[in-house]
Amino acid sequence: MDLIGKSLEQIEVATRNKRRQELLEIIYSLATFEPMYKPDEIARRRRMSIGKVKDLIRKGVLRAHKPLDNALRVPLSAIRDWDKETAVFFANQTEEKPD
Repeated sequence: MDLIGKSLEQIEVATRNKRRQELLEIIYSLATFEPMYKPDEIARRRRMSIGKVKDLIRKGVLRAHKPLDNALRVPLSAIRDWDKETAVFFANQTEEKPD
């Protein structure tokens, strides 16, 4: 069952006939999924260069995985280990407009 990007109403319709155990399994699978980020996403959110992020990966400071598509992915837990100030990572990314 793919619930990503669905509205609350669509989720309600999709789960209407599910038993409690099935719902618990769906919730568990969603709760245990760890987000992965590309080096350019990390660089953009942290306002640093992609080269710096890749250098941290190369030095082993930032743990990354290379899935089958041959593109680096960094798990959220690695970002938390690297930078204890992860709240900055989730800060609102909208640019402030000058007055």
